[in-house]
Amino acid sequence: MGQSPTSGAFRAGPAPSQTAAGDDLAGFPATALGRFPGAAVIVGANGVVLDANPTGEPIAALLRGGEGDELRQAIAGAQQGRPGQVNPLLLNAQSGIAGQAFDVAVLPWGEAATVLVLGRDITLERSLRAALIESRQLFKDLVEAASDFAWETDAQGRFTFLSGNNAMGYSAAELIGASSRMLEDTGAGTDGGESPFTTRTPVQDAEIWVRGQDGEPACLLATALPLFNADAEWRGARGLCRDITADRQHKARLAVDRHRERLLAYILGILRDEMDPDRVLSAACGALVPALPATGAAIYRQDPQGDLVCAAQAGDLPGPAELSGLIGRAVQGESEVEIQLDGGLLFGLATHFEDSWNGFLCLWQAEAGESWGREDRGLLAEVAGQIGLTNRQLARQEELEELSATDPLTGLHNRRSFLSELERRFSRRAAWRGGAGLFFIDLDNFKAVNDRHGHQQGDLALVTVARILREQTRSRDLVARLGGDEFAVLVEDIGQSASEHKAREFQAASGELSSLSGDEAHPLGFSVGVAYCRAEEDEIASDAVERADQAMYQVKRRGKGGVEISVRPAPEDLT
Repeated sequence: MGQSPTSGAFRAGPAPSQTAAGDDLAGFPATALGRFPGAAVIVGANGVVLDANPTGEPIAALLRGGEGDELRQAIAGAQQGRPGQVNPLLLNAQSGIAGQAFDVAVLPWGEAATVLVLGRDITLERSLRAALIESRQLFKDLVEAASDFAWETDAQGRFTFLSGNNAMGYSAAELIGASSRMLEDTGAGTDGGESPFTTRTPVQDAEIWVRGQDGEPACLLATALPLFNADAEWRGARGLCRDITADRQHKARLAVDRHRERLLAYILGILRDEMDPDRVLSAACGALVPALPATGAAIYRQDPQGDLVCAAQAGDLPGPAELSGLIGRAVQGESEVEIQLDGGLLFGLATHFEDSWNGFLCLWQAEAGESWGREDRGLLAEVAGQIGLTNRQLARQEELEELSATDPLTGLHNRRSFLSELERRFSRRAAWRGGAGLFFIDLDNFKAVNDRHGHQQGDLALVTVARILREQTRSRDLVARLGGDEFAVLVEDIGQSASEHKAREFQAASGELSSLSGDEAHPLGFSVGVAYCRAEEDEIASDAVERADQAMYQVKRRGKGGVEISVRPAPEDLT
């Protein structure tokens, strides 16, 4: 079986008599460093790379290419007896994966100016940290867009934080450090209850009267939470405020306006707080229909492939022909589309994130009547803005989920996601039409490719295997790279003889790899082990994995390049 990139022993360097390190390098491959899971590189005088394990090859390539000035300076210092480190060491596409990063320690090694470079791959940590920063920024944008201003006070009722630059005519600089009491207007109809700015209990949608910078009273809709320290001592409050003065001053429409404000708060709260991607847009879409009112509503967004998909729908909508006209105009760049149809109105608003179009909001009013007015369209514009942010968040979440479940070299499922999906599919195996074949595929003579042609040729071979497996399977089949040169495929709704035939097809297709072999005496090919699984049996996924793995090793023991199928005895054979 081929050697995994991280499982091989450390390669031996030149003979001790031919190196500047002398006897200090003797026996190095047999030491614990030879099995070091991170990057390990031995550097001699003048920065010459003497040896490197597979994980350390990108660092070795950087040094061989004359790059990495900071690392070279640390090596020079270690050659003079001073340990050093480079955190982080960023690699380029020529020396490794573009954007790959290591935390590197540089240590003196023996005598004769030999240096040991140890590295820990921190690429994933840096990517996750960047994603977290972006997620926090998106959350900040959402909070600021969802309300007129957010605030925080201390135990003395003084403002310590204020979002935005216009709270009741005051700038943030004017209110930071000032007492919240300067805003309160006790003569303008306040109910005399506890102020949200100094509350010791949660406050939800409380109406408070304040006096703005112009001296005029104004009504705020406030939501607040008290803050406590580790000793349960109250230390202030934080919350959100929205100006609803106009609503209060127009009493004739107070009930309608308050209803819509609460619906808007509900929709924005869903977009801000709902964690389940399958529910966030559906709940927001469902709330819009009674809010306007409308006959139906739909939210469209771009999927990871860039295609436009309907992410949520509520109520009834016109037929596909009418909707396709609306979608077509939206895709062409119209930010607001209105189509009159048989007395009804079809209306769409584009959604954006940072000026990039990422979907649209569609509404349908079936009966002739008063068109949606300025306030309705203002509500829709605000909701569309939040949907644009949510669409971007969902797209980013899907990107991160895809990265965590995918082998970066081949684009196939990685081991973790494969085993998880395998468990799920085995749990619903009763739906299989007959059975399923679980194929374990290991490359024959893969080590010879790396030894003869280098890891770039080895990577090309792995990518070619992934393409072959995709071409030989259906889109609904499960294909994965388990690690190193091991691959796995689950084909459902297939019989025993068809499973064996499919294994032979894999074997035949592997002939395409011959041109990538290390040498003619050691051709690159497949050893295929198959565990055939019946739908009516109660075998668990891990047992099927073990059978497929053992079948593959049986092929290896016979001399490689073959197929072995494992079939559990049928229930009637056991009686």
